Amino acid sequence: MFQHFKFLTVCFIASFCLFSCGQETKETEKKKLPSNSLNIEISGSNQLDVAFSVAMPTKKAKNYEFLMQINQVGDRKNWKDSTWKNSSLDSGITNFLGIIHDLPFETSRNATYVYKDKEFSLEEEFQGTELDTALLRIRIKKLIQQKGTSIDLTKADLYVKPKFTKDSEELKTAKKALDECLKSIVKINFESKNFNLDKRTFGPWLSLDSDLKVKVDYISTQTYLQKIAVEIEKPLSEVLEEFSKLDPADTTSQEQFFRMNIPNEIDELIKLITKGKESKKEIILVKRGLPKGIKEGLTDFVEVSISQQKLWLFRGGSLILESDVVTGNEKLKRNTPIGDYKILYKTRDKVLKGPGYESFVSYWMPFYKGYGLHDATWRRRFGASIYENGGSHGCVNIPPKMAPIVYQNVVVGMPVLIRL
Repeated sequence: MFQHFKFLTVCFIASFCLFSCGQETKETEKKKLPSNSLNIEISGSNQLDVAFSVAMPTKKAKNYEFLMQINQVGDRKNWKDSTWKNSSLDSGITNFLGIIHDLPFETSRNATYVYKDKEFSLEEEFQGTELDTALLRIRIKKLIQQKGTSIDLTKADLYVKPKFTKDSEELKTAKKALDECLKSIVKINFESKNFNLDKRTFGPWLSLDSDLKVKVDYISTQTYLQKIAVEIEKPLSEVLEEFSKLDPADTTSQEQFFRMNIPNEIDELIKLITKGKESKKEIILVKRGLPKGIKEGLTDFVEVSISQQKLWLFRGGSLILESDVVTGNEKLKRNTPIGDYKILYKTRDKVLKGPGYESFVSYWMPFYKGYGLHDATWRRRFGASIYENGGSHGCVNIPPKMAPIVYQNVVVGMPVLIRL
């Protein structure tokens, strides 16, 4: 996410005093700096202007006392003054750096290549305005020791730099890898149907990750395979009609139908795209059970089976994902609630808190009160009977590899069916 600095003025003051930042307010005019204060001005190319005053401890005042005043010209004007005490200079500087880092900034970007007009074009690196707070800490402490008065953040080179530039050898190697991928041709077939995939289609799917490794866009690959699934899978209307003829009393009749295993097909197709040569791929349909949501006439929904410890995600009547999961711990009576719910909202990077636990998750999709779908990086296994004794606090735990697929495909209001 890229954020932009507005012109701002930050005043960080010690010992209940204010150091002037341009125009003084009526409150600052009444303040006087103690004689033992050290005043430092910090400026940067991002129009960040900081006035920083440190009053050292005395016999009477053994602690560092800090007063912070932030005035910002622009959209945000509700910054408030705050004061605090610290027994050490390091603690005070830590508070200061935390405030500085929380201010809006624009993230640096690596040099990379983007697919345009049937080829890869260089996109040069971008120097952002995120401060390297570790280096700034060292510089401030050194300046205080030397009784210095100013820091120019640009000249001191205290901004987080892009990891790779247009001249990096790693970028040249990455460009060769991208060009090699464009040589790939994947011939996909299923019975009498054939599909040819080449750079005209998958070229825009290619990019470089933060380590300059070739990346194939997962969602674009998924969308492509979904279109094939529509052509080769039996329409759900026909599937439902067949199952309506089954004898409910016949226990040997199984509600199953053949469909693509899209997650597996995606992984295989991505590998073939990055090979840089012509490949053949045969699609094999697999027999799977029929989720109850389909029988209820839904086309876009998430269904979780407690007894099978499975999650299914359907979009447009096509199965996007089938995954093992772990639901609530039954032994501790933390069962996942049975019922029909809806996705309330979805968000990234959330800390889930409850009695006796605090867990960070990358993908959070609540569907009822504090219950939701989320990744569980702390688990090595999913499915089977784990939930009976080692289940969750009630949420549906999804494997880390599957969670982003679920997150990208669910929408607010989508039905979530929790079944036995």
